[in-house]
Amino acid sequence: MSVIVLGGGAAGLMAAIFAARSGQSVTVVETRPTPGAKIRVSGGGRCNLLPVGVSVDDFHTQGSRNAMRNILHSWPLEDVRAFFERELGIPLKNEESGKVFPRSDRSRDVVEALLRELRRSGASLRSPCRVVEIGRLSTGGFRLTADDGDSIECSRLVVATGGLSLPKSGSDGAGMKMVLAMGHTCLPTYPALVPLLSSDARFHALSGVSTRVRISVELSGKEVDRTEGGLLFTHRGFSGPAILDVSHYVTRDAGVALRVDWAGGEAGDWDVVLRSGGRGSVVSVVRRYLPDRLATLLVEHAGFDSSARISELTRPGRKRLVDVLGRFELPVSGSEGYATAEVTGGGIPLAEISPATLESRVVDGLHLCGEIIDVTGRLGGYNFLWAWVTGRKVGLALGGLR
Repeated sequence: MSVIVLGGGAAGLMAAIFAARSGQSVTVVETRPTPGAKIRVSGGGRCNLLPVGVSVDDFHTQGSRNAMRNILHSWPLEDVRAFFERELGIPLKNEESGKVFPRSDRSRDVVEALLRELRRSGASLRSPCRVVEIGRLSTGGFRLTADDGDSIECSRLVVATGGLSLPKSGSDGAGMKMVLAMGHTCLPTYPALVPLLSSDARFHALSGVSTRVRISVELSGKEVDRTEGGLLFTHRGFSGPAILDVSHYVTRDAGVALRVDWAGGEAGDWDVVLRSGGRGSVVSVVRRYLPDRLATLLVEHAGFDSSARISELTRPGRKRLVDVLGRFELPVSGSEGYATAEVTGGGIPLAEISPATLESRVVDGLHLCGEIIDVTGRLGGYNFLWAWVTGRKVGLALGGLR
């Protein structure tokens, strides 16, 4: 049986390795000259390839959570880690952030190890090669047509082309369009793990300032999620782990409000902090917990100047300041979009794929894995975990076919 894996990213390489190990004839077709573009740029070039721990609650889907859970549990996290350390020979390390990196801090080590294993398994690589059309053969297989007019045929096809995020990496949505042309549907897509924009120039002036925050996500006045972590001010808005984690709510629903406790809970009750602040200025008390420029901006936003004293606070004034410090609605006007998003939300519904083999329920012989499926993980290696697990699952399923 001949297998073509369209897409040489995390999911595609894993699918090809496990399918070829069983003796299948496998070819990876990759748009870029070198596979693994997203792997190489991940984690600032260090490659956050796994999380330290995992729960189904670390992932979002609009489909069946049971199906998602069953897929994730098909390759336990500790076994995925063992594959990289023992089979690929990549020493790994845990970081306090809950992320797993290569000890070398070099993403290219991960890519090179995967490509070595790809060659060892007997799979071949065809790159660069941009496929522009997928057709069906009368025998039930597939014919892939490249932009140079050349064609490739196979009996089974794996589409692992990712979504729309980071299009410079080759993940430009072309694969998704070809899958839709074959009869699949697509849930609305949106950029996730993406910096957010603000039209409030006061915050642009804080570019480069960072602080730990607690963010409450509210929809129609009801809290639907909460996260803690770093927030980084940029010249266009907001970034940092906490922002990236909740960004998918903003890009999916215009009615979402992000409310920030600027001290990330470390100050405790802001009302108590202000009541016990002594005779100093309001700004000096707030600066105990926040960067100077941010503290000044927030105090002024609450209607006080920098010389205001704690002893001068009235009850309404103190309440207003407590709301600004502990429940500030972040002025978000949009996101940076797919150009900088780390992952694409939405995609091919889980209901259109067999959870056991990830074979399409719409097109016989077509398998899907990775980001193209409607499952999105939190920041911290979770989306790579989904890619590794689904790629292996497809590869094993293909390996069992004759």
